[in-house]
Amino acid sequence: MTAVALMSPEWARAYRDLWNDSAEIRQGAKELSMLIEWRVQDADDQISQLEITDGEAIYGGVQIQGRKPDFVLTATASVWHRVAEGEIGVASAIATRKIKFVGPIKVAMANMAVLGAGLRLVGQVDGLVWGD
Repeated sequence: MTAVALMSPEWARAYRDLWNDSAEIRQGAKELSMLIEWRVQDADDQISQLEITDGEAIYGGVQIQGRKPDFVLTATASVWHRVAEGEIGVASAIATRKIKFVGPIKVAMANMAVLGAGLRLVGQVDGLVWGD
């Protein structure tokens, strides 16, 4: 198994596939189209993007040049790990700024169930190296 760094382009491609393999997430996000940027705090090389169109993840990889993300989520590797394991709730992590969230908060709150399910997928990428 190949090691995959958290929020690397390889991670983003694998995450996109996990997203698309989850009927629960795709159904919950079927009304959503957005570009999400994921960041590991203080690690400039650990930034990736996921583009969702009508609930389907159509892109996962490096930052798309010339496109401003709709949402930016930034946290330490340790926080991402704890959220993925369910130790920290997504709403709590955002409210306490453990996950720094930039984007329309009303959209996030209205879709908290799918956001939570999606964030729990973070750690399910095969070969993931947390770096925490």
